[in-house]
Amino acid sequence: MSEIKKTIEKSKLIIGEGKEDVILFSQLIEYLEINDIQVIDYEGKDNLNNYLKTLPLIPGFSNLRSLGIARDADESFDDASKSIEGSLRRHKLNEIENLKIEKFILPDNSSPGMLEDLCLKSIHTDEISCIEDFFQCIETSTSRKSNKISKAKIYAWLSTQEHPDKRLGAAAQAGYIKWDNEAFKELTNFIKNL
Repeated sequence: MSEIKKTIEKSKLIIGEGKEDVILFSQLIEYLEINDIQVIDYEGKDNLNNYLKTLPLIPGFSNLRSLGIARDADESFDDASKSIEGSLRRHKLNEIENLKIEKFILPDNSSPGMLEDLCLKSIHTDEISCIEDFFQCIETSTSRKSNKISKAKIYAWLSTQEHPDKRLGAAAQAGYIKWDNEAFKELTNFIKNL
């Protein structure tokens, strides 16, 4: 279990599902040269409701002006959106004056999927074709198919990099992710609009 940060230090806060989200968002924020946003993880979408319940108790919360909530859509953008909205209402965070709240549902704030789907969209088409051919070959040869294909494809792509043992967040830190790619436009807008 990751250590939850105990203090809100900046006027803007983005909370994401896990460590990889924190690292990726932090890298994009650094690339955008924004310095008034802190990123914390809430340890998985199943913990979001509990995290939002305790968020006002975290030191520094009273100085918070913008809250960005990010999570994966998984199978349903609408379900993810309703889940966030329900938690905000349940804990009355949407009633706090002078607190702007924005949500971003990965991969693109409109589609089903996850963080890995967003990153896959930024990878060159030729590389994606090779990765898809690989998975098709494995499925044909073994009848085995990944139930988390986006994660599997990202790990396949990461395995082709100079240092093939990196996780997605470390890959972003190493510069493997190209933030100027059109795929990150919606996420960039979310961050800039906080």
